Amino acid sequence: MEEKKERVIVYIDGSNLFHALKRLKVKIDYLKLVDALVKNRYLIRPYFYSSTSVPPSQSQYKFHQALTHQGFTIKTKPLQKRGQMWIEKGVEIMIAGDMLMMAFRDLYDTAILVSGDGDFLSVINEIKRLGKGIEVAAFNSAVNEKLKTSSDIFIGLDDLISEIQRT
Repeated sequence: MEEKKERVIVYIDGSNLFHALKRLKVKIDYLKLVDALVKNRYLIRPYFYSSTSVPPSQSQYKFHQALTHQGFTIKTKPLQKRGQMWIEKGVEIMIAGDMLMMAFRDLYDTAILVSGDGDFLSVINEIKRLGKGIEVAAFNSAVNEKLKTSSDIFIGLDDLISEIQRT
């Protein structure tokens, strides 16, 4: 009997990753990132979540279109104005909701969260309680320590730079 491959969904917190990459002055190839994380498992789908300016800028639109053509599902929320500042609202909830809903529907065996945001801690614990695997991928300088230790596997993106960097 053929062994079934582990089903994986990748959830990328675009804003969290963007700010980490900006601080490190690194540009990555998102498809290479997904390939490096999934390895020889069965990829259901990669999701990319972010906020967009109002209206979305031409560069945001082109970036999201390029990811869509590479097989990513893009989910966005418009930035909200608070006083003189534009802030991101609702993106983490969207990611958490999708991760939990897809776990309840048994759409994956393992979720890979690309984010270092400690706000995902309760979601990780619930996914584990449901019997699903959870991996967190983030840069060591941009990850909450509890998030790192709560996941089944922590993948330091620092170790993958040569594999995922855009050439």
